Amino acid sequence: MTKLPFVLGALVLVAVVAECRVKRHSDDTLELVHVIFRHGDRTPDKSVIYKNDPYINVTYYPIGHGQLTNAGKRKEYQIGKALRKRYHTFLGEFTLDTVDSRCTDYNRTKMSLQLVLASLFPPTGEHVWQEQLNWQPVPFNYWPVEEDHVLADPMKNCPKYRTAFFDYLLSPEAKDMYTNFTELHNYLEQHTGQLLHSKSFAELYFTLTTEHENGYTMPEWAAKVYPQIKHLAIMDYNVSTSTPQLKRLASGFLAKKILDDTVAKTKGDKYKDTKVFLYSAHESNVAHLLRFLGIFYDHVPPYGSYLTIEVHNQEDTRGFKVFYQDYSSDKPKKYKLPNCGIFCPVDKFEALYKELLPESEQECF
Repeated sequence: MTKLPFVLGALVLVAVVAECRVKRHSDDTLELVHVIFRHGDRTPDKSVIYKNDPYINVTYYPIGHGQLTNAGKRKEYQIGKALRKRYHTFLGEFTLDTVDSRCTDYNRTKMSLQLVLASLFPPTGEHVWQEQLNWQPVPFNYWPVEEDHVLADPMKNCPKYRTAFFDYLLSPEAKDMYTNFTELHNYLEQHTGQLLHSKSFAELYFTLTTEHENGYTMPEWAAKVYPQIKHLAIMDYNVSTSTPQLKRLASGFLAKKILDDTVAKTKGDKYKDTKVFLYSAHESNVAHLLRFLGIFYDHVPPYGSYLTIEVHNQEDTRGFKVFYQDYSSDKPKKYKLPNCGIFCPVDKFEALYKELLPESEQECF
């Protein structure tokens, strides 16, 4: 009788130790993390408000057009907290080399990045520089639009992409995709008071959505067809990356940077102490990268959605593990890359996606 508690206690101890070993092993294999996330909730962009918009004169003071709302700030702050919880042991104490953070040249992505950094790297120990202020400055960078082929909209700075995109719209395949929407197209042009093309549908969707989110009633004509407008917005992700060339120019530069930075880190050439790369961008960046990887499903990536691409060293083989947080569940979902699996070796990844990886920015011109 006296042996039973001892045996049970030993079994519990073995289970706890085994669990700890699994966790330590998982931590031990992780070498680098790349995170690409969408900015938080925002006000409408003034540049794409349609002609007959009943709210065309709303200023959204004091926030302004196209800027983060308080809800958006809270959303981004939670991303940093979630990443800190997930990678706390791996990240450890903050140093200037720990993180390399980039964003697009928009206020909302710059602010989103600052919010993620604030909650991901709260000051501890000697980094506490001001009592009762749980924040420390963390540097970040961005490229001007004309120089940014990694995150910026290729329609704005990649002439070959623009040409290829409109060439595709004239193709029989693209025309077939939009044939069933002719009546809707005419209906939307009538009510918006302007000519519309494939990109305009997405712009209209985001204008209607952000106005509604900021407390303005959606016009009755728009509410009747809102699901169809959303469908057209989602279609634009597919159209924008419908050919290998479009994928290459829309997301290839980002994928190549992730790959090149990973190889440089693992070879010891650069980023010796870097543990995480952060990219603060837009829903199109997330959607296009999902399309590039072959794991996109029809949806608009929500505010604060993020892709994490982890680099692991398993038995002397470096490889990627991909996770996506779309808030359909509490934790990011693990994805299997086509023809590669849950753990995709770096060399196999490069071989599989080689035709979609640009060799230089000159491909845009």
